[in-house]
Parts: sequence; C-alpha cells; structure tokens
Amino acid sequence: MSATHNGHHGHHGADRRPGFEGTRQALTLYFRALARRTCELVPYDDDTDLWQHPDTATTVRLPSRAPVPHDGSFDSAGWYQVAMTHRALHHSLGTFDLDLDRPEPLFGRFRPTAPVSASAAPPLERFARLFGRTALAVEVFAVLEDLRVDAAAQRLFAGLTGTYEHVRAAALRERPDTAQLPPRSAVAEALVRFSLGAEEVTAAESLREPLSRVTAVARLLARPEATVESSAEATIRIYDVLASLPNIGDGTGPVTSIAFAGLDADPDAGFGLFRDELRLEGDELFDVRLVPVRYRDVPGPRYAGQRSSGMPLQEAILRMTPEPDAMSADADEDEFTARSLAAERGDVDVTAVERPEAPPEPLPHDHGPDLDDHHHAAEGRLRASGRDEFVYPEWDTVTGQYLPDWCLVRLRRPRPVRSERIRRRALARHGHMLPGLIAQLERVRPAGRDLVLRMPDGDDLDLDACVEAMIDLRAGIRPSDRVYSSVVDRRRDVAVACAIDLSSSTAERLPGDPRRPGEVTRILDLQRDAVILLVEALERIGDTYGVYGFSGTGRSDVRLSVVKDLDERRSPAMMHHLEGLVPQHTTRMAPAIRHLAARLARQEAATKVMLIVSDGRPFDLDYGQQYGEEMVMEYALADTARALAEARARGVRPYLITVDPAGGDYLGKMCDPREYHVIGDARDLPASLAQLYVVARAQARATIGSAAQRPAVAPVSDDDA
Repeated sequence: MSATHNGHHGHHGADRRPGFEGTRQALTLYFRALARRTCELVPYDDDTDLWQHPDTATTVRLPSRAPVPHDGSFDSAGWYQVAMTHRALHHSLGTFDLDLDRPEPLFGRFRPTAPVSASAAPPLERFARLFGRTALAVEVFAVLEDLRVDAAAQRLFAGLTGTYEHVRAAALRERPDTAQLPPRSAVAEALVRFSLGAEEVTAAESLREPLSRVTAVARLLARPEATVESSAEATIRIYDVLASLPNIGDGTGPVTSIAFAGLDADPDAGFGLFRDELRLEGDELFDVRLVPVRYRDVPGPRYAGQRSSGMPLQEAILRMTPEPDAMSADADEDEFTARSLAAERGDVDVTAVERPEAPPEPLPHDHGPDLDDHHHAAEGRLRASGRDEFVYPEWDTVTGQYLPDWCLVRLRRPRPVRSERIRRRALARHGHMLPGLIAQLERVRPAGRDLVLRMPDGDDLDLDACVEAMIDLRAGIRPSDRVYSSVVDRRRDVAVACAIDLSSSTAERLPGDPRRPGEVTRILDLQRDAVILLVEALERIGDTYGVYGFSGTGRSDVRLSVVKDLDERRSPAMMHHLEGLVPQHTTRMAPAIRHLAARLARQEAATKVMLIVSDGRPFDLDYGQQYGEEMVMEYALADTARALAEARARGVRPYLITVDPAGGDYLGKMCDPREYHVIGDARDLPASLAQLYVVARAQARATIGSAAQRPAVAPVSDDDA
C-alpha cells in the first residue's frame, strides 16, 4: 500500500486503537444487521497484513486507525461505516452466491452452459477455472463486484452518500499513476478508477479502444438490476480485453487525458471469449496485481469459498487450480521413465514398488548416453571419491533431523555438440525481445555513482580529510596524503546460477507451432531457448552467471550437468555443452539446490540469485519410501523446502519457475509466494525466463543483508561443496 497512509495515521486522536476498540461492538452489530450474519472484527496495523490475511467468510479485518484525510471531509466513524457497509453488502447482494446457470438481464450469455467441473467446488472457484490467468480473473471480478456494491450502497443509504463519495475520492487520490504502467496494468487500473467515480484517466492514446470496451461493460453494473451473474458476464468480457494486452513495456503513442464519459462501445461485440485452451497462470508474476482500495476488501479466501481465517491471498487464489488430468505414458517408454514422469506429475502411486529400483538405460532418442554404472540401491552414508563429487545431508521430515552424507552430487560436463543451431534458432525466434530485456536490467542496475572519500588522488579535495591533515601538520604529525575524493561508477555486483530440470518428462513433445508445421518441440528445447535468451542479456549487462542442468537417479547419483560454471568465461564450448543436454531421469532438486547455494555463497557478489526451472514436482524413486506411500510426496517437498531455506540463510535468493500448470499446488508449500512462478503453457517459457530474472534480481537486491541476520538452518559448511 502506498506510503501516503503513514501521514494519516497520527493525525486524529480518534484513530488510535482505543477509538477502534470503542466502536467494535457497534460496527459488528451494524454488519450483522446489513449482512444478516455475524462476523469477527479484527484490527490490523500494517497494510501488508491485509494481503497475507484478507477477510474470510467469518472474519472482517479493518485498519486499527482509519485513513482520515487532512481536509476533514470525513472522520474515522464515517470511514468505518463506509467500509462495513461495503463488506456487508457483498453478502446481502449475493457476491458469494454466484449461480453459473442463473440468467441475468444485462448481457448476452457468454458463460458456458455445461458445468465447468464435476467437483463440488464453490461456484466462484469453478468460475475462476475458466480462465488461463486465474489471479487476473479474480481481480477483475472483485473490482466489478465492488463497483456494483458501491452503486447499490448509495442508492440504498441516501444519508451515507456524502461520506461515501468523500471516502471514494480519498481512495482515488492514492491510486498509482496509470501513465507509468504497462498496457494491461494501465487498463486494469483505469477500471479501478472508474469504479471509484473518476471522470478521466491519463493513458496512452493507443489504449482508448480497450478502455472504451472495458468501461462500456463496467458501466452497466451500476444499474439497479445488475446481479452477481452480471459481474461474471462482465468479467469474461473485460478479461478478454486485458489478456490480449501486453503487460511489459509502455503503451505506444502519446499520453493524454481520456474522459470516461466520451468512451462508448458495444458491451457484447468484438470479444474472443476463451480464445485458447483453459490453463492456470494464477500466480504469474507479470499478471496484474492491483493496489487494494482500503475501504474494500482484498480478493482472497472469501472469493475462493473459504471460511477459515489465516489463508494467504496467494494460497487462496492457487486453490482454484484445475484438477489434473491423468497422464498416460507412451507405449514405447520403459517402465521407469513412465513411472517417474507420472510421479512428477502426481498422477500415480509412486510407491507401488516395495524398494527403490535401479532405472534401466534411457531410450536413445530421449535420454543421455553417458550413464555410468551407478544404478544400485545405496545404503548408509555416502562418500565422495573424486574432485567432482560432493556429499550433502538430507532433511528427514518424519524424524525432524538431518541424515548426514546422504546424497551424492556428481558434476558432469554434457557431451558437446559442435553446432550453433540452437542458438541461431533461439535468437531468430526471440531475439526481438533482447533490447527491451537489456533496458529493463539496465534500469535495475545500481543507480548512478558513488562518492569515495580519502583517496590518494581523485576529482576533488575531501574537505574533512584536508582539515585533519592540516591539524596533523600543525601538531607536528606527518599528515595522510589521502585528501581527495573521487566519483566512481557503482559495480554491477550480481551472481546468478540458472539450473534447468533434466528429468525424463522434459522429453515430452508439445503441440506444434502452427507457424512451423512439422516441427517437434520438447520442454527441454524450450528451456534451452530460454537460457540462451537470458545468457545473451546477461552478457550485455555484465552479471556473473552459471548454467547447470540437474536430475536424479537415486540418492547415490544426483547429476549436475555444468554448462558454464560461475567462474568461467563464456566460450563457444558453452553453447556446445548446452546443445548436448539431454533428458535423464527424475527431479531430485534439493541436492542440486544445496550445491549451487554453496557455490554462490563463495562468490563475492553482494546479490546472489538461484533460478530453478522445472516441469514437475520434486521426486525420486528412493525419496522417503521407507515411511510408506503416504509420505513420499510430503518427504520430497519438505527436503526441498529445507534446502531452499538453507540457501536463504546463506544469502542466496532462490526463485523457482515451473511449466507444470498444477505447480502452484506444491510450490506454495515449498516457497515464499514471492519466490516462485507458474507458467501454464511451456511455450511461454522463452519469453518469460529473462523477465522473471529481472524480478528475482530486484527482489534479491531488496533483501541484501537479511540472510546474515538469520541463523543457519542446516549443518552444511562450505567444505561440503
């Protein structure tokens, strides 16, 4: 939330906690009278707390100090009354009683007539599953319902209209500048402004047409006959407009003031409905994240059909995940490959075998030829026997302790393929994005220059040093000759390790690009394209980087394929090794994370980032099987989560990216919501990886030094790596 709130907190004595406590009972009764249900009224002090714990079906959260403006247009009591009215009317006007089959009077029907899912999920949750970008759809639906509820509140409570308008005007003044936002976010923010009664918006002239379509749809929801089903129909239309706009870069054309009153369009014409397949990208980092309006509530557990309090917003939205379809293995896959691929997707019982089995050699068309004879079930502690082998502990979540020397990481160089084919292909497809990526990375470089004092030579005299030198001289002491100051460019002090999943499932063939008929693309091919684009950007800006691939074949043989180590310079051999990467076996992620965290920890860079790109959940055939089938997945997730925590404690910022559409189900249990990203369509990976690095890098810079303040969580020393 904007920092402008801080200036309001101490302005009126009535805004202190005792004032809120004095009105708690009255506000609770007021809510009960309007909503015809009880609630638990909970105050909060920090606006970020509302994001982590938004309102639920039984809990209403309000700031302990109302944001009262300096002009005195309303007081705390008025603000709280507006906030409670808005929240209560969501219940009495049916926001949470959506019926996907119920008719509504304002729009032609775009809702599908057949049930979205055979599950018993709440209608709002099933409705959200219609959209590829779930979080965007939930945000749009929430804003439209807020618009409908505000319009109804002013019709129903004429005596509150004046205060309501002042509260909305104050909220409008705190909104971000649309002229500074990328196109999709700008139009979404314009929708919020429109819902708050704004008369115009500042935006690129090129956005006039999408703004016309959005406002034409939203305007109908202020009518008395509008229902929650009307908001659902409006969401489909507005989502169609927003999803077709880019959310990177600036809008094209001159920026101008666009009056909402002058915008008009047919609310039922020109929409593409659900253009492509239904897919989840609900936690996509470049999707729209609207700044909340404080007197309204944040989309969260109430919108996901949850009653219990304490569910974070990210988790609530990710709960709206489509149920995964069963995946069948191709007839020509061997038993191990089929079982490991399905296990990563969570589709089969991974413990159908009583003990870990040695995987056979992989298929020649999908897998690597350089498998050593290490396919045996390991027992007890392991030992590293060469300069390229390292042992790491494993976290046993059942006993709550580490298993020392439990995983053996083997470093390997991929077999080089002396060809520039994949680089040329990647740059031909995606090279047009490089200038924009480099420009973004340049903008987040350490800004400007630093003034360095007490230098033996420089651009100017250091006044303090000169005074001290004169004092020493008069005292008969030899003065220091460091009496100059110098202005120097700040160093780009960043190191990133990028590791891509080489499990057997990365051999999966994807639907072809209609622009390239007959071409077969695998997930691994897309990962390599994405890495090439990232490497080209990193080379231009000077960040230190390493590129690795990882896979598992049991705890005694975790493979880490080194394409380029952190201390190596780029060379033609690097691209040859990248070309030589092949799908191998399973996704034993934690040992690779531990090794790369140790490598990054030894770097002198101030900012250290670890990018992990995967297509499935952590899994290996001997992962926690000693505790029975019900513990296999939980064991793997717990060990990986522990490895990520160890990395943070060493000052390394991990960031996980998956092309598994159901990835939010398990990544939400392993990671901080800001540390992972789900890409619903693997074909979007090349365009996303470098953009996500920009985000991960900025987040890592913002947390420099925080890891040093936390105790280490694991007995992993630099000697281990």
